Amino acid sequence: MKRIILATLILMGVTVFAASTAIAAMMVHPGKTVEERAINGAKAYIKKHNLKNPKQTMLLISLFKNSQPKYLRQWKKLTSVDMGSIQYGYTDIPAKIMAEAVAKTGQYDVINHFPYVIPDAVGAGTLQPLDAYMAKGKPDFTGIDSGLLAQQSYKGKTYWFILDGDHIALFLRSDVMKAAAKEYKAKFGKAPGCPDTMAEWEQMAKFFHTKKGQTRWGMKFDQPLYGAQAYRSINFSYRHFPAYMGGLLFDKNMKPLINTPNGIRAIKEFTSIVKYMPPDVQGWGTPQLYPHWGSGRAFSFMSFPSAMGYANRNPKSKISGKQLACPVPAVKGASGKMVRRAPQAAGTGYMVNAHSKHPELAYYFIQWFTGPTQGDIAIADPAGFWDPMRMSNLTNKAVLAKHTEPFVKMTMKNAKNAISLLMIEGNYEYFNVLDKNMAQVMQGNISAEQAAKNVEKGWNNITDDIGRKEQIAAWRASVASGAYIDKFAPTN
Repeated sequence: MKRIILATLILMGVTVFAASTAIAAMMVHPGKTVEERAINGAKAYIKKHNLKNPKQTMLLISLFKNSQPKYLRQWKKLTSVDMGSIQYGYTDIPAKIMAEAVAKTGQYDVINHFPYVIPDAVGAGTLQPLDAYMAKGKPDFTGIDSGLLAQQSYKGKTYWFILDGDHIALFLRSDVMKAAAKEYKAKFGKAPGCPDTMAEWEQMAKFFHTKKGQTRWGMKFDQPLYGAQAYRSINFSYRHFPAYMGGLLFDKNMKPLINTPNGIRAIKEFTSIVKYMPPDVQGWGTPQLYPHWGSGRAFSFMSFPSAMGYANRNPKSKISGKQLACPVPAVKGASGKMVRRAPQAAGTGYMVNAHSKHPELAYYFIQWFTGPTQGDIAIADPAGFWDPMRMSNLTNKAVLAKHTEPFVKMTMKNAKNAISLLMIEGNYEYFNVLDKNMAQVMQGNISAEQAAKNVEKGWNNITDDIGRKEQIAAWRASVASGAYIDKFAPTN
């Protein structure tokens, strides 16, 4: 009798499981591809809610004002959804996101921005979790390295879809290296090329740094050739500093690791190379750095990946076809081992406003546009600023034609060391403290040791103001997600 009851219960369990599986399968929108399922999902949503001439709006980074609109028009042809855009500079959008948390207008349906806005936006209630919609649309993130993929989630929920491998890289002047190869090898015992370490990069910067009017290696320099250039201004320095830290910024209890031998070394290396950069570099952003690089007045440039494409395609560039793309050099981290860390310094992606009238409909645009096929089309777009970020880019002829095969191979190699910026609430406040103190070191006003003490104190104050218990939990979850590659050091 017991066996009969047991068999009956098992049969009932199998039946319930089969039924629930069938229901789940029915919920998945039809379509062989990510993009097809998104289109069908949007059409089904419009039909279900009897929407007439549906309209939605994207809060768009103005950098994409020339490249994004044609995809919005394409979406309308595919689904009937008229997606317009409101454009702001990327430095203005975080304030718009936080204002929406208070006003709850729903005036934006899709939000285009970088992943570091996610923690504060989630804390303010502005972002819609996407997981329930993903269960219906079945997006595909294969071929995206873990450090990039981890940025899509926060506290176990998905809020953002990536479409930009914007982790920093190093670019060198191949023509200058070729001319100087014999002298460089005689001095250092190796031919000039991609440096293995940050220290070697500074060595190269010093060697190639040339004053105006000098003739070297058979080349006449009517303008100075600066040995290096990189982002060293407030609001930009922090995007590069984790490459020098070579590890986590806090321990598992949110104790800052900046005021340690490794942190002080990182500050010194970050600030030392500035003496080979243009004198105004601390006030420069992309609008100054990119043209300066294209002018041929620098030997090396640590930058966003689009710098190489800019210098290759800009008609005013003097270095088109004369660049070597390199992964971020390594540093000796706290463990004593050499490590490479390529911070995802920006990286555009797409989110849904929690106050949208139709957040699920907005989601389907995101799934469609960032899908493997449609996403590759955007990355190959000559007018766009989306950088390679998934393995399919290595075999996509259009992507290779735009970005060049050597660059795509390099950036996909670099992606294996890509890490997020600080994915916890208050990240801007933390980094602002860091930037201001680094600026003081570069100006010779304080020592690296004093800067480390100042940053440690400032970071602890921010953690306490936000709530140490909550920050510890968020930080531990962020590290566990793989966003920084490194894990917490074991404790006794």
